[in-house]
Amino acid sequence: MKKTILEVYAFAVCFFAVACFAVALGFFLYGVVGITNPEFTLDFWEYTRHQSNDQFWGESEESDVTVSRPPMIMPGGRERVRPVEADLTKKRLASYARAMASERRGNTQTVVKSAIVMLIDVLVFSLHWRIARREDKNVA
Repeated sequence: MKKTILEVYAFAVCFFAVACFAVALGFFLYGVVGITNPEFTLDFWEYTRHQSNDQFWGESEESDVTVSRPPMIMPGGRERVRPVEADLTKKRLASYARAMASERRGNTQTVVKSAIVMLIDVLVFSLHWRIARREDKNVA
């Protein structure tokens, strides 16, 4: 069966729309995982930083974890003084809660963006699929 240029074009667009949909679906599903479990998608450094007061303060000496050490001298020449453990724990937990909220928000944005791309893919696919099927009937 001979194919017209329009039919080949329409099927090619359908192929790329399906490929794009598959990629967007991957991002969409990862975003859903991040919304339901933001601790899982939180990046390594941010997660590690919040695991102990020492890591949060930047004094961790663990060999398998790399955490940047903040400067011990503040701008203006003042020495950086570590708060008492209870205050430091409170700050660390508050920071962790903000990190989780930020991760959840970012993943929500990813889900919305991916859904928009998938909607566009479905529209482009269906339009070009109809063109290809109509052209196939005209040729036959």
